[in-house]
Amino acid sequence: MHWESFDIVEQININRLYTLYKMHFNKDYNFAGEMHDFWECMYILEGEMTVSADEKVHTLSYGDMILFKPYELHKFIVNDKDGATVLTFTFDMQGDFCKAIEGRAYHLKHFQRSIIRTFLVYLDFEIKQNKSIKDKEFYWNVLPYFKENHIFLQTVSFFISRILLSLSDAGTTLSKTKTYETELFKRALQIMNENIDTSLSVDVIASWLNISTSSLKRLFEKYAGMSVHKYFLTLKIKTATLMLKGGASVNEVSDKLGFSSAGYFSCVYKRETGINPSQV
Repeated sequence: MHWESFDIVEQININRLYTLYKMHFNKDYNFAGEMHDFWECMYILEGEMTVSADEKVHTLSYGDMILFKPYELHKFIVNDKDGATVLTFTFDMQGDFCKAIEGRAYHLKHFQRSIIRTFLVYLDFEIKQNKSIKDKEFYWNVLPYFKENHIFLQTVSFFISRILLSLSDAGTTLSKTKTYETELFKRALQIMNENIDTSLSVDVIASWLNISTSSLKRLFEKYAGMSVHKYFLTLKIKTATLMLKGGASVNEVSDKLGFSSAGYFSCVYKRETGINPSQV
């Protein structure tokens, strides 16, 4: 008898984990913006929060999930009076399916939430068995406790893959939160990206948006968790990193991003990232 075989074309491959935590944050907790060169996924178990990812702003509550791609600047603030509980994991991922899910937010359907519930049951069981972990309900990155347990690490990778592959159901995608403020914030970031090769001032950006400098500063504190100047510099560092990874020289990057000299660019880059641009 002839048996037909079917090739498995791997859509995503998760080959490295960084953090895994479940935390409760009190009302008005404000997580300052950050970005990194790996993926991050946040799932809301309880409560409500406002999450920004680059120029996108989302209001997320129970059953919602957001995926941050590498180098996507993101922050959140907790809105709910009872706070918010969040499951977060960070990882390296490659594959054709990455493009389809990057930078999006989702409201998970019942079968998708069931995958996460099963994942949490598995985590709860393993964490309870590990005597080194003191807080069994909330935990800040449990992965170091399991670094020699390759079965655990691969099982976590399996669950993350299963959750992400379920996002092929496009009907779960959440729309962005649109208000006067979020649209202003989006336009401010567009101005920054369009003028990444210049030295934009706060006053210039505010005038182009037809708002006061104090209003612009409040906007960035709320949705970016940092000053306007710091955000613009962060965008430059992000662009520089991508250019360097793409093979551009330090001189090319310095010229493209409007730095006065390659030496000054190198000093700023090392101050902001901890490494020399030649090490990227």
